[in-house]
Amino acid sequence: MHSVKSPQLVEQIRQVILTDFAHIMTTSESTMGKFMVIALGIEFLGACLDKQHLNATARSEKRFNSALLRLFPNKYHHFAKMGSVPYLYTDFRCQVIHQFRPAKTVFLCSSDAVNPTAHLTYNNEGSLILVAEVFYQDLAAAALKLIDS
Repeated sequence: MHSVKSPQLVEQIRQVILTDFAHIMTTSESTMGKFMVIALGIEFLGACLDKQHLNATARSEKRFNSALLRLFPNKYHHFAKMGSVPYLYTDFRCQVIHQFRPAKTVFLCSSDAVNPTAHLTYNNEGSLILVAEVFYQDLAAAALKLIDS
């Protein structure tokens, strides 16, 4: 994998994704804030995989999907492919980062609101359920996978 072995990037992943984000997940407030940091964390891990420099532009979609496909469990892979419904890059990442809300094909919630086992299942309206704390656990595992690779 790319330059993730640089001590600075490893420390950044440990401090931000594995420590700071973990702290955010323990709060019972700010469900949207939890999803915002998850989206950013996924894209950052993808940037660490990318052969282009971290500052390269117009790489968000490639980096986000690369992280899902290479670091996350198989259950996410379908949603990282253009044409899937939902397509997590546009229906989750872009919507949450730029509009502070998901597309109608995605339902965001906390484990306080639903059983965590509902993560990546569909609700009665046909929207994919994303549970912040479960999604974060998978992000943290992806970060460790990248560090350990």
